[in-house]
Amino acid sequence: MKKFSLPLFGSPEEKLKHAQNLLNNGKSRRGIKQLYGLAIAGNAEAQFMLGELYLADKDVPMNGNEALRWFRQAAEQHHAKACHRLGVLSHMGFSVSAGEQVKVFDMALKQGKPDHAEALSWAERAVEGGDFDGMVLAAHLLTQGPETLRDIARGHELYQRAAEGGNVQGLYGHGVTLLGAARTSGERSRAVAFIQQAATGGLPDAELMLGTILEYEGGKDAQAFSHFMKAATQSHSVAQMKVGVAYYQGRGIERDVSKAETWLRKAAQGGEVEAIALVGDINLQGDGVAPNFPEAHSWYRRAVKSGHVGAAVTLAQLFYNGMGCETDHAEAKRLLDFAADHGSEQAVKLRQILESRPTQSSS
Repeated sequence: MKKFSLPLFGSPEEKLKHAQNLLNNGKSRRGIKQLYGLAIAGNAEAQFMLGELYLADKDVPMNGNEALRWFRQAAEQHHAKACHRLGVLSHMGFSVSAGEQVKVFDMALKQGKPDHAEALSWAERAVEGGDFDGMVLAAHLLTQGPETLRDIARGHELYQRAAEGGNVQGLYGHGVTLLGAARTSGERSRAVAFIQQAATGGLPDAELMLGTILEYEGGKDAQAFSHFMKAATQSHSVAQMKVGVAYYQGRGIERDVSKAETWLRKAAQGGEVEAIALVGDINLQGDGVAPNFPEAHSWYRRAVKSGHVGAAVTLAQLFYNGMGCETDHAEAKRLLDFAADHGSEQAVKLRQILESRPTQSSS
């Protein structure tokens, strides 16, 4: 059995490596103990590593506030990756002011509104340390964040720097930037080449973009489907919806309604509202089998709850005609009011028809 002796007089780097070896070999208690000792002594890398462990619920119980505390201590020593992590957390709405006391037993982070300014401040500190992920975060905030923070030119510069460093998100951001500015076929090809590099690096967003580009070019549905599928198998919900639609329409792949519904359900679980409505459509239409009205109702209700206007119009018609439910003109009108208020001209017309039939105004 391999033994791991404690390097009492080793350098901090040797002790860090030893702690990592202990963790990698399942000796969590000893590894954490050594890591904690280094962190208490002020080692920034150990502090960052502890923060990552607490955030990931790995080797120690998840404790978001402990993670923040260690990230902040590392960041105060200009640890670039810790600065990036704090930027990401601030962008997600998880932040704590430097003077705020963290309660020992308050383990869960409280999510509030994203603090874009704080996120950019931390990202810029990560940039100073040469962190490519920090460059991507800063570039994102500078190009797509609040108007008060925007600096498009600098954002593009940071995407380029991250791309030059081989960062996949940087390659993607730089490629998309170049694609938006492309005026010639050569410029467009150069932009797509960066996106392709990001896709090769395993970024599902890049696969989705490549598929979308091919889709709009026309006549390349099979190639587009291949890219969508690569992203979909990496749990990218938009790509999963694209795959579902392709199977349902037979675009670039043999039509298969069963597979279409499977992928659309996955996209729906990922929060894609359009996919939720499409599953309702599939159950309503039946497509070779009897329509499943109860299932269609269930999916349409989910879509309406998420604000889908088309689903509200369809569901209103089902209630009006008593299809898969008791006839309920009041509910039909409520749904049509919702859709009309959200700009549906079809809902306005159907509501006028409903209101013109006073004898059928109630169930």
